[in-house]
Parts: sequence; structure tokens; C-alpha cells
Amino acid sequence: MGHRRDIEGLRALAVIAVIAYHAGVPFTGGGFVGVDVFLVISGFLITSLLIREWSETGGISLAGFYARRARRLLPISATVLAATALGSVIWLEATRLDELGIDILAASGFAVNFVLAGRGTDYLAAELAPSAIQHYWSLAVEEQFYISWPALILLALVGGRRLATLVIAAVTAASLAASITLTGPQPTWSYFGLHTRAWELGLGALLAVIGTTTDRVPGWVRATLGWAGIAAVIVSIGTFDRVEHFPGTWALLPVVGTLLALAAGDDNRLGPSRALHLSPLQWAGGRSYSLYLWHWPALVIGAAALDRVPGPTATLALIALAVVLAEVGYRFIENPIRRSPRLIPRPGRSLILGAGLLTIGAIVGLAVTTVDRTARTGVIAAAPEPITAPPTAGDSKVEPPKPDDEPATVLSSSNSNPAATADDATTSTTTTTSTTIPPPTPADALTLAAILAALDTELLPDNLRPSILEANGDTSSLYGTGCHQYLEERAAEGCVFGDTDGDLTVALWGDSHAAQWFSAVDRIAEQRGWRLIAITQGGCPVIEVLTWNRSGDAVFDHCGPWRDNVIETFENEGVDVVLLGQHYGLLDAATRASVGAAVWEEQLPLLLDRLDRLERPMTPILLIDSPDPPEDVPTCLAEHPTEISLCEPRSPGNTERAVAQVIRTVAAERGLGAIDPRPWLCVDDRCPVVVGDLLVYRDSHHLSNTFVSWLTPVLDAELGPFIDSLRVP
Repeated sequence: MGHRRDIEGLRALAVIAVIAYHAGVPFTGGGFVGVDVFLVISGFLITSLLIREWSETGGISLAGFYARRARRLLPISATVLAATALGSVIWLEATRLDELGIDILAASGFAVNFVLAGRGTDYLAAELAPSAIQHYWSLAVEEQFYISWPALILLALVGGRRLATLVIAAVTAASLAASITLTGPQPTWSYFGLHTRAWELGLGALLAVIGTTTDRVPGWVRATLGWAGIAAVIVSIGTFDRVEHFPGTWALLPVVGTLLALAAGDDNRLGPSRALHLSPLQWAGGRSYSLYLWHWPALVIGAAALDRVPGPTATLALIALAVVLAEVGYRFIENPIRRSPRLIPRPGRSLILGAGLLTIGAIVGLAVTTVDRTARTGVIAAAPEPITAPPTAGDSKVEPPKPDDEPATVLSSSNSNPAATADDATTSTTTTTSTTIPPPTPADALTLAAILAALDTELLPDNLRPSILEANGDTSSLYGTGCHQYLEERAAEGCVFGDTDGDLTVALWGDSHAAQWFSAVDRIAEQRGWRLIAITQGGCPVIEVLTWNRSGDAVFDHCGPWRDNVIETFENEGVDVVLLGQHYGLLDAATRASVGAAVWEEQLPLLLDRLDRLERPMTPILLIDSPDPPEDVPTCLAEHPTEISLCEPRSPGNTERAVAQVIRTVAAERGLGAIDPRPWLCVDDRCPVVVGDLLVYRDSHHLSNTFVSWLTPVLDAELGPFIDSLRVP
């Protein structure tokens, strides 16, 4: 197949779009569609070559095909993986190395897209920083396509070109249908999966099959459509920053645009080839593969080396570094190996080379997972004093409410914290009934003493529980039951915990900030004889608001049906009390800013009214949110092991403070319970991240399960007597 300079120009457009998108260049928020352009080009080129080989020789050499792919793709790919591994070990945070090693291992087996898709559907992993080789997902999709496509085309061509066309069309149509129907309910698997991307390669393949037919279309028509295609790609790059559920239907615009540009032809003087032939685009297009591979590690590792998000100047310098590396790779690795006279005549040698490079990549990945760059301070910290257990259900001094009484109010013990701020103190109000709040307990004093002692500590203890490398997985056991959900429209079933034969049913409901309290609530429920129903979902609010998830880059429209289904489940289960918890950092889909206090002021009463109107009303207790650290705490501690106070949450932000105040106000007006954990975690505006040998936060905003377990008696002293008082005598 002759060299097509228009394809080189399209490759340049695609790689420039991707790099600009990753670099945060204004008006390139849809630059990720550059990958779609690459996929269409790949499907067109590969299928064109296979059909030409069939036409000229009457067959297709699979060994020759895979040998060409190995020479073209693997040498520079393996080089970038090895260089990224080395740079990451030197500069990347210690907490990111284990995941990176797994990614490199998966990339060496053409499977990193599966790893990233699985990670994207795991809310635990949603908080992780992006992988330095995350962009290898598109290579995995192409390589998976290459594994099966030649054999499929070979079998189809046995029945003639028409049969091949029908087979390609059928595969393309099936994949497009899957992309349109699955992208909404399965956004991450659809984004990273071959099953929802194959149609993009397939449309390119269809153009290759019917290419002689398109040549019959008048040149001026093809030229006009070609320019329209380039315009479609550029519009996609400039406007797709708020597109939801991609690829799906939206991907048709850049994909069809690329097809039209390809169909215009390379020698059509009226078509876009005139622009695509420009020397800068030809240079970038020739090096597009190396540019694509180098730019993302340069940006990710560069940010870590600079210890900050790079500004425009630093970003430009990192992109320049990627350009230099791409040029070196193109001249000394890509071209010499691809055109090697020793490899081309003997496909076996190329296949052996490819197998060796894949093996080396796997070894490098395994090696990275074994690297431990955790700083040691030599400090061995003592565990904080065990908190004195509160009275048991039988010893409770709380008076049961009279039938005519309004619901009791149970609030946090901030009045027992002599160093609490005035804002915190507003949470302490008297109850409106004969049900009284328990007086300050020894548990309060022990918590305060541990927090005060932690404020004087700047050294990270070597015996930290959990360690900073294990912190992300230190979650409640709810995560392993299927009752903490992600991207689901229906509530999980069978989520019964605590004392399953208890005479009072308590529910725990909300997002991951409700789930973080599960271990404590479950233990309390078991000890006090409550039947516990726990259903939570990552990123789903309890109030009626449509949210956008930054990690998934998607609108979470599944949360509405899920909320309705959860309430129906609670009603069927006979829930008496429901604990409601939600992260105040969830983002409003309309503004992509944290859900504001005005939304809470409008929607929280509506939710409470809905619960009250049920055939069997539930008593709500509102769990006020825990503080948000400024960044991922384990990562911060890895970077500042001798200045751990730099990682602390400080005074709450305006939204956090305003939302908490709305919740306190609504609870007070309705005589409802509200639990504020901030006085257990902070003194004034300081909230230590390490207490004794305990890590308080497992990431940038969740409490570690180990610390929550230590706090269980405090929550029990606050929550237990009040809920026990609701039992019918």
C-alpha cells in the first residue's frame, strides 16, 4: 500500500488533540477523541493491507502479519514502559508504585484496559491518582483487535469480498449497538473495552473494503465531505468536554468525521489533504506513536518530580521533553527495528523479539510491585488508650420517650470538648423531650486526650496501622459483601447484619461516607440487639440531586432509581431508624461544584417528609460529614514523613461549613438526631491524621476502618442509648 500523507496528517491531528487535552490546553476538553481517530485509521490500514495481500497472493500470512505488528509496536512500547518504571521508582510517590507495577504487567500482556476498567468500577480505586501508563489502554484495545481480526478476514475472504463485507458490517453493527446500549449503565467498561470500541475499527475496515466504490464519487463531493469530516473532528475536540456516556452515540461524530476525511483521498486537490500535507503535520504524524507513548509519563512523573501540579511553563517544558524523547525513539528504535533487513525476511525472528520484549515488560512490572520506598523515621508509637465502653442496652439511663412526645434530638458531644470552636458548639442543644442526651463519658475525655497528644507529633511512626501502602484497602467489611455498590440502579439484596433476630431494625444508608461507619454500627447493633440493614453506594447522594463524578467523568444518573429502590427495600424490611450519611464533596452535575447548602436546604426536608409519609415511618438520624484532608493522606505522609501536620484537614471549607449548619438547623427544627464526628477528630481547626499508631484517613476523605473501630465506643455512647429508647416497652 502506497504511503498516504493525508493519514499522516490525521495522525498528527489526533496526537496533538490528545496531548493538548492531557496538558489542559483551553478549548481542547474533547481531545480524548484523538484516540477514536487513531482507531478508525488503524482499522482502515490493517484491513487494507490484509485485503491487498489476499488479492496479490491468494492468502494471508498470519505469521507475517504478527511479525510486522511486533516490529512496529513493541520495541518503543517496551522502551517507554521500562523508562516509566525507572522514572516512577525515582520520583513517583511510594503509594502509587504497586498499582503501577500491576499496570505495567498488564500492559505487557495487552490487558491493561481490563485492569483500568475493573479499577474504574471499584469505588475504592476511584480515589487513586492516574496511572503513569493509563494511556496504554488504547494500545491494548488495538492489540486485542489485531489478535482476532486477520483470522476473521481470512475466513471471510474465502467466501469472497462480498461475504467479507457482510462479516465486517455485522461485527461493526453489533459493537456499535453494544456501545450505545452499554455506555450508560457500564461507563468504564464501555470506555476501555474492545466490545464497545471495535465498531470504530470496523468502520475503518468497511471503508477499506468498499474503497473502490467511494472512488466513483465525484472528487468535489468527496472533497466537501472530507472538509466536513475534519470540521466534525475539530468540533468534537473543542466541545466534548461535557459529553457524558462516551463512546456511545457521541463517538459517531469524530468517527464518521475521520471516515469522511479518509474517503476524500490523498490526491484530491480540493480536499483536506492540502492541509494535512503541511510539513509540521507530516513530522508529527510520523512520530505520532512515540509522541503518544511518551507524553503521558512525562506529564505524570514530571508533576511528581516537581512536587506540584505543573503550571503552563512547566507543562510546556514537559511536553518538549516528550517531543525530544519521541524523536530519539523514532530515529533509533522505531524505524531501525521496523525496517531491519535482518528481521523483515524472517518473521520468526520478529516474533521471538516480540516475545522477549513482552517478557521483559512483565519482569519490569513485577519488579516495580516489590519496590518499597516508604521512609523510615525510627519512631515506634504507642497505640492510643482503648476507649471505655459505654453502658450496655440494659444499663442505659436514657428515658424512653412518651407516646405524645416529639422525637428526641441526639447530638454530638462537642460540649465535652473544652477546645471546640464556637461553630462546633452550636451543635450542642438540649432535647425537646424527656429523653436526655447522656452526659459526657470517659470516652469523650480519652478521645480528646488522644487528639491533643497527636497534635504534638510530627514524625510518621514506623508501626503505623494500617501502613501507608495498605491504607487504601482499609475499609469496612461492607465492601466485601456486595452491599456497598457502585454504578447500580437497584439496591443490593440480603444486606442484613448486626443481630439478625433483633426486635428493632436500624438502617445505614448513603454513599461511601456512610459506609465508612459500618464496622462501628455493625458492632454496636450486634451488642445492643439491633437488626441492621446496610445499603450504600459510592458517589450516590441521599438527597435528590443529580451528581457528576470526577473520577468516572460521568453523570451518575443511576442514583435516582437506586434511591427509590433503597427506600422501598427499607419499607419492606420494616426499618425503624435510618442513619443517613453523605460526602459533602459530591459534585452537582449542573455546576460541577460541590452540592451547595441551598440544594440541601431545599432537598433534605423533602427527603425527611418522604420518609415520614411512608406507611411505616422511619426515624432519621443525620450523620454529619467527617473532615476532608487537603490531599490524599497516605501519599502526603509518604512525601512528608517528618512533617505530618502538613497533611491535616484544617478549618472546614465554606460549603462544608454551610451544609453542616443546614443539617443542624433542619435537625433542630424537626427534633431529629444529628451526629457530628468533628469533635472526635479535631481540636479547634486542627485534625491530626495520625493518632498514636493509628492512621486516621485512608485516602483524601475517608476515615480508615482501623480508626473507626477505635472510635466505636464513642459512637455507641452517642447513638446507642437514643436508639434503644425508641424500643416499644
